[in-house]
Formats: sequence, structure tokens, C-alpha cells
Amino acid sequence: MIDSALFAKVTIFSELDPPHLDALSRVATTRVYAAGEAILREDEPGDLFFVIVRGQVKVFVDSEHGREVVLTHLKAGDFFGEMALFDNETRSASVSALVASELVVLRRQDFLEVLADDFTIARRILSTLSGRLRRANDMIESLVLLDVGGRLARYLLGLAVDSGALGEDGWYTVSRPTHQVIANSIGASRETVTRLLRQFAERGLIRMRGSTVWIRDEPLRTTPAGTRKAADQILTPSTPETGKKGETPRRR
Repeated sequence: MIDSALFAKVTIFSELDPPHLDALSRVATTRVYAAGEAILREDEPGDLFFVIVRGQVKVFVDSEHGREVVLTHLKAGDFFGEMALFDNETRSASVSALVASELVVLRRQDFLEVLADDFTIARRILSTLSGRLRRANDMIESLVLLDVGGRLARYLLGLAVDSGALGEDGWYTVSRPTHQVIANSIGASRETVTRLLRQFAERGLIRMRGSTVWIRDEPLRTTPAGTRKAADQILTPSTPETGKKGETPRRR
């Protein structure tokens, strides 16, 4: 039996009263996965719901050409695996652990009983699914309407908002994913990502040191992250001397 206090730390369960938490702890199990270990595979049958207690996972699909396309990264407090439980279809994507991760696992029947018993969880799941649908729409828009530079700009803006720490100097500090992970997320090659990140750094849009990247806040303060206009701004920023987009400051 899992300690019910564990569930109280997870967002979608945090508002449950003690009797519901105790009931949940009796039917749930925990699993630990090593970094790189597969958790789910695309197209396999699904009857389990997962909540991340600690660690981080990636959700991805393989293209017909064998290229891995990363859909999203999930961290502690996030959940996955719900779609196959709702529609009785196979898994729509694969999931693997990015780092050593501990997950709470619920079987389909137990999961559905929890939803039927308390609408709080259902409401939070629906809210999360709505957010994921919006991000999926943004990804589709990026792939259709933006070139690879624009897609990288949008990816960096999203990374800053989702997991960055904003400093008083107006720069977000973010733990930088590997160039291959970024490439898989925006549909580009690793070499292209490396070249573009270097160009962004040379233009003062980002700063990089080791596994840390600093992303400037100016486009985020003027335009909602994830829009084409925001991507345009980070690609063609205003300069201190001219205030005009795309102009290079004159050398003194």
C-alpha cells in the first residue's frame, strides 16, 4: 500500500479528502524507471494511467522515415496514458524516461472509478488536456507556417515560460536540453540546431554556458509566447542604437 501522503503532493490529487486518498493508495502501485528506459510504446494496447512523482520523461513518435519527433517533456506532477483509457484505442505515442523516474500507476478500472467518485480530478485532467491540445495546435502551426529558425525561436520561448527562472535583468535561466533533443522537438537536424543556436547567441538573443541557456525576456513581455509574432520578434529584435528590427548596431 502506498503512503497516501505521496498523492497529496501530486497536483491532480492534492484536493482529494483523506478517505479518497486512502482509497487511492490501496489500488495504485509505483514503478521506477532508469534513464532511457521505455515506459510506453506507440500502438501497443493501453490500460494503465501514469503520474510522475519524480523525474522527467519524453513523449515522442517515430516518423515513417525513422526520425524521432519529440512531442513534449513531462516532469514531476504531470500525468500521461489517459487517452487509451478513455477511447480504448492503442497508445498514440511512446514514452521513455529522460532521467531516473518514479511513477504512480493506476489500472483502467481503478482510474475510471476514481474519476466517477470525485469530479475534482476529472476537472484537472480536462484542464490539462485542453492545454496540451493548444500546444499541439501551436506545434502544427509552427511546422506549417514557420521555417526552422522560427520553430527554434518558438521552442526557446516556450522553454523559458514553462521551466525557466526569470531574473531581474530580464533574462530567463533554463537548463538546456541537448541539441539532439531540441532537433527532435522542432523537426530539424542536430547540426542545424547547433548552427542556429550559435547565430542566436552571436546576435545577443540568448547566452549559453555548459548546460545552461539564458533567454531574453523582451519578446515575451510584448507578445504572448508561442505566437508567430513572438517568434518574429526574437528572430528580428530591436537594437539599442536604432530601435529598428533587423539592423546591426554600428561599430564605434
